[in-house]
Amino acid sequence: MDTDRIPDGWYEESDPEFIDRKYDPRPVTVFRHVDHGATLVAMPSEPNTEHAETDTYRLAVAREETSNFGDVEPFAEVRGDDAALDAAETFARAYNDEGGGDAGVEAGKRAVSEQRERKTE
Repeated sequence: MDTDRIPDGWYEESDPEFIDRKYDPRPVTVFRHVDHGATLVAMPSEPNTEHAETDTYRLAVAREETSNFGDVEPFAEVRGDDAALDAAETFARAYNDEGGGDAGVEAGKRAVSEQRERKTE
């Protein structure tokens, strides 16, 4: 995924230690907020099997820095890694605009939901 569009204050984890990458070549992209420690993950929604929707990505967030998938809260599914990056950018901008924290997480989730609704109209 081309992650150059993620706004200031966020960075891409260079080599996330999530075990899923060991068995699945599709990208798992992890973003962290520099100051607040929030973690945003774009990951495949289903295992990489022959009858899975292999192009569906789940976005999930944790309010603090984590490397454990059990700590992240899924909040959206999108088709394709480009759409996942678009949604991550939308989330990160709304999070920043709200000033981070719980309010930033909720603003980010709302912004992604609104973006998805506009695209289905």
